[in-house]
Amino acid sequence: MKIQKHSAFTLIELLVVISIIAILAGFALPVFASAQKKGRLTDSLNNSKQISTALKMYASDHDGVYPAYQDPEAAANRFATSNDALESLMPKYSTSKVIFINKKSKWCENAVASSDTADQYKLRTNECDWSYVRGLTEVSDARWPLMATAFSSSAGQYVKGTGKKGGIWDRTDAIVVYVDHSAKVVSEGAGLKVDGDTSFVTRPDDKKANAFVKAGDWLDGENIEVLMPK
Repeated sequence: MKIQKHSAFTLIELLVVISIIAILAGFALPVFASAQKKGRLTDSLNNSKQISTALKMYASDHDGVYPAYQDPEAAANRFATSNDALESLMPKYSTSKVIFINKKSKWCENAVASSDTADQYKLRTNECDWSYVRGLTEVSDARWPLMATAFSSSAGQYVKGTGKKGGIWDRTDAIVVYVDHSAKVVSEGAGLKVDGDTSFVTRPDDKKANAFVKAGDWLDGENIEVLMPK
């Protein structure tokens, strides 16, 4: 009678295979995370371009002035948050909240952009991940920023840590829309100055200066103010 032998992995062989898989996973995870971030940046950039288009149409209907007042005809009741200012774009210039939300952002924690609620055109708390510069017009300096990925503070800073407000891109990237309606991703060393655990968007004429801080003739005007989400 012939006895059939069955081959099997030894414990040593299994441990070797598991070790190899762990090593390969260690190489793959950072690449995967980087690819995910780039994909989310691309989505957010596309959203910013849609918002920019809506802002341009709004300005065309309001003598070249971007959203600044609840009553633009009487220049009364200034908007206090970027939610309020960007909400003024709906529903005439935009019919979707999605372009204002980044669900990975701490600013948009637990956000649900429902299209069938009674306040479908209201940008409620946690439904906006953009900071906005109130008081600009189509004839303002084209280099000035009009809006950007929401900051951690009114000083226009981003922080390290994706779980923090202003840390959605871990302070190495940001999306900025300018008065001339160009929208782009600015990254560390190319428009973004990183200093330890914080960073900020730089001015085109001064790589050491924060583009969202008024100084001299930069963002010149008493009604110009950087608004934060709520």
